Amino acid sequence: MTQNIGNKLKALRLTHCLSQKIIADQLGISVPAYSKIETGLSDLSFTKVQQIADIYSVSVIDLLKIGEKDSKNEQYPDLKRQLDELTLQYNEQQKKMIQLYEIIRNQRTEAVKI
Repeated sequence: MTQNIGNKLKALRLTHCLSQKIIADQLGISVPAYSKIETGLSDLSFTKVQQIADIYSVSVIDLLKIGEKDSKNEQYPDLKRQLDELTLQYNEQQKKMIQLYEIIRNQRTEAVKI
């Protein structure tokens, strides 16, 4: 499976169980700016590449090995698919929890006004 740098960064981030916010904070950029890097909508400066390599304790060369086969994904395609599905389910549950929190907070705010 060939990966571009954005996909590789996302895979590294998920492997390390880190959020985009954590990485963005360490890079000194906003979450939307980091998201654009992962989706390939924004380019990386060499400084940012070095910072990301340091975050994951890998060499810049290993980080930039675009086009290399990801043997883990090829060796365990079902596990990767399952992980992707679980990640999506987790993200959906997290969104629902935030929505419920907002509803409860709004109800409390309305109750205080009365």
